[in-house]
Formats: sequence, structure tokens, C-alpha cells
Amino acid sequence: MIVRTFYFLFLALSLTSCKEMQSNATTQKETKDHGEYIIRHDCEKRLDFTPPKVQEQKPYPWQENAPKGLSQSLHHLNRDYFRCRGSNLNPTRVLEEKGKETERLTDCGGAEKHSLPLRNEDEYIYPILIELLNHVQQITKKPVVITSAHRCPTHNSYVDPTPQNSASKHMLGAEVDFYIQGLENQPEVAVKIIMDFYKTQARYQLQKEYLEFKRFEKKSNVQTLPWYNKELFIKVFKAAEGRNYDNRHVHPYVNLQVRFDRERNLAVNFTWEQAQQFLRK
Repeated sequence: MIVRTFYFLFLALSLTSCKEMQSNATTQKETKDHGEYIIRHDCEKRLDFTPPKVQEQKPYPWQENAPKGLSQSLHHLNRDYFRCRGSNLNPTRVLEEKGKETERLTDCGGAEKHSLPLRNEDEYIYPILIELLNHVQQITKKPVVITSAHRCPTHNSYVDPTPQNSASKHMLGAEVDFYIQGLENQPEVAVKIIMDFYKTQARYQLQKEYLEFKRFEKKSNVQTLPWYNKELFIKVFKAAEGRNYDNRHVHPYVNLQVRFDRERNLAVNFTWEQAQQFLRK
């Protein structure tokens, strides 16, 4: 008997609650449907405004400081583009010989951990490399993609642990690898522009050792015979040549090495003392 009484009481409460919910929903609907007219005076006018005008985009800071003649759509390459591309996120490389592990290589921390090579207590990249790559951009109107520039000794060993690479001028800021975006498969375009550069610069006029590029006939790690003058050594790596951790792309690329330092009037030769001249931050 008691159970039946509770049952009817629960049923009555449920029905009452449903009626209240329907009543509230109806009231809310009527309120939403009801609106007021907006009344304006005859003298009122809409807000007058000046139609927007299209403005020319202001150049970015690196474009403002770019040399004359360089397209505003291209970045002016400065020494920051030459920073070491090492990273602590790169996996450990295990070297093996005859199936046995001989060495484990870890990468450096890159530009966040150390600077470029130092000269007179300032970061330094050989200026001719910066000048040449910007010149290539200016002539082609296409971006130059730097794939490998400065390498600290740790990153240099990580990229290519072979004995032939142990004295790479990448560690001195005197070597760079690059290709031209849009002309990826035509490295000879960059080579010609670089050779012509020496013929058009007043400081090289009447200096035969700069104007004439000879072919390097000795054995090297490329099929195409390299070129050189007094200041520069040029290599072209085909699509299947020169692959390393920095050059993991599928394109041919151009390698430039500085042979002569005009500022100091000295040949640029590798030394470990020079290679270690980078500032730990």
C-alpha cells in the first residue's frame, strides 16, 4: 500500500514538472518572437565613412637595408643565413666497421649554443661568399637556398665523419653549399654568374689571376671538373653526389670555397685553431 502511494506521488510530481517546462518554453518562445520597431527621425542620417584605399606594403627591415637592384621579394643574405645547422634533436649516429660499432656521434646544439667563427672578437663569414650569393639572387631574381654554411667541429663530424671532411673550410666560415630555387637542376647557371661577377667588378680588373678560371685536373669527389681562380674554388655536385646530413635534398648543388683572403693578403688554409674560434653562448 505504501509503495503504491509513493508511486502515484512520483507520477504526479513528474507531470507537474513537465507542464512547468512546457509553460516556460512557451513563454520564452513568445518573448523571442516579440520585437520592437526601430523608429528614426527624418533628419537622421547614416554614418558617413571614407572608402578604404589599398596601400602599398612597406618593405621589411631586411629589404630596406638590401642593396639597390635586389628584388624586394628576395631576402638580402647576411651572415645570419650562414649559421651552423646542428641540432640536439638530431639522432645519435652509430658508425660501424666490418659489422662492429666503432663510434657514436651526437650533433651540436646549433646556432642556439654557439656563434659563427670569430675575427677581431666579432662573428665572421668571408664577405666574398655573402657578396656572391646576393649577386646570384640579383641576376636570377630567384632565391638562393643555403644548405650548408658554417659548421662547428662537432656538427662537421656529425654531417660527414670521413677523414677527407675533417679539414673542411665549412668550420672556418670559408665554404658554403647552395642551389637556386626554381633552377634546382641547373647549377651551371650559378657557376656562370659567379665567373662573370669577377669580370664586372672594378677591383678585379687587369688582374688575370682573378679573371681567369682554370679547371682542377686532380682527383676530387665530384665527376664535374671543378673551377678555380686566385680567390675561389667552385665545385658542382650532381644529384647523386655529395649527400650528407646537411645536403639531404635531391637537387644538384654548388659548393664555394674561399682560397685567398684579400683582407689579410693570405691564402686560406685550414687550421684547428681557426676551426675552434667560435664563441659558446
